[in-house]
Amino acid sequence: LIALLWSESRAAAELATHYGRQACARAGVQWLDQSVALSKIALRRAHDGRMRVFRQYRFEYSWQGEDRHQGSLALLGRELQWISAPQRDEPAAPL
Repeated sequence: LIALLWSESRAAAELATHYGRQACARAGVQWLDQSVALSKIALRRAHDGRMRVFRQYRFEYSWQGEDRHQGSLALLGRELQWISAPQRDEPAAPL
């Protein structure tokens, strides 16, 4: 049981990493630390009525290489619920 929970947790973190990297690449910003950090976990009901594990992750990105900004995303099971990440039209920080 413990191995199954660990395996499922790793798979979810890898999926969250994929979504975070993808969002940063689309925005043209640098993905920092090459990972996500789990910030919340809970059980929630999915649209089909079944209980799923809800996981919220944080990640960091940089516009200029010297700045740090935080993004976040949430998965319900393996489904992306939302992502708060950089947008292409966000102005660059002044030098």
